[in-house]
Amino acid sequence: MTSGLPDGYFKGPIVARVQDHLGGGTDNYIPDRDFARNLVAVAPWLPASVRVNRAHGPRVLACLTREYGIDQVIDLGCGLPHDDNRYLPDEVRRMVYVDSDPGVEAHARMVLAERHGTASLRADLEDMPALLASEPVARLDRGRPIGVLLHDVLPWIGEETAHTVLAALRAWLPSGSLLSVTHATTDTAPEAMTALTGLYEGAGIGFRPRSGQQIRDLLRSWTLLEADGPVTTASWRDPPRLHPHWDPSHAYAILASPGDRTS
Repeated sequence: MTSGLPDGYFKGPIVARVQDHLGGGTDNYIPDRDFARNLVAVAPWLPASVRVNRAHGPRVLACLTREYGIDQVIDLGCGLPHDDNRYLPDEVRRMVYVDSDPGVEAHARMVLAERHGTASLRADLEDMPALLASEPVARLDRGRPIGVLLHDVLPWIGEETAHTVLAALRAWLPSGSLLSVTHATTDTAPEAMTALTGLYEGAGIGFRPRSGQQIRDLLRSWTLLEADGPVTTASWRDPPRLHPHWDPSHAYAILASPGDRTS
């Protein structure tokens, strides 16, 4: 171990750093760049996909604050700092940035969580009770609605963990809260998605893009606010929607409410 980082942390690709490179960032290393090159070879649209899906974050925060009056937010799997997640509307009074990657959390602590009312937390989604009981999360006012960003997270965790995370959030969130999800989909470019999954598997990284129906099934206990079901991140609440051939998202965006907790 060195400075709290696992042995070999810089010897192979790390998802957050690969995404950083694909999005034009500089917080990445040769193994990440080499691996990203292989990814782009099978999915040339991947850098555009990363950028458009990252740009979704500020739009969601604007929606939560201005349309729903939600001013406290948890960003689960915040990722490395980049232009879009550095943006925080003045209306957001409290923001907790969470990531399990020690390197990512260190960057979040130094760059993202520097404004008054913000905090960072290193926590693993496989231990939701500890995450929800942590001091930064406990400081949120559960007498009022809370927004949760779960952007580009569910494809990187196992099926059982995904269900556990969603169930824990649904049980914990106060009335009026909202969950924002983005999720890579196999509905567009399925062959490229299969190739990406294989490359990630070869690097020891689980990647699970899902169809729109599979994503709806995952959120079965939640109330989806998009009447027509999931829409792409590029077309979310921004009509007219792009023709699928020109839409670089390759991911769906969903806003969901915990709904009736008795079900």
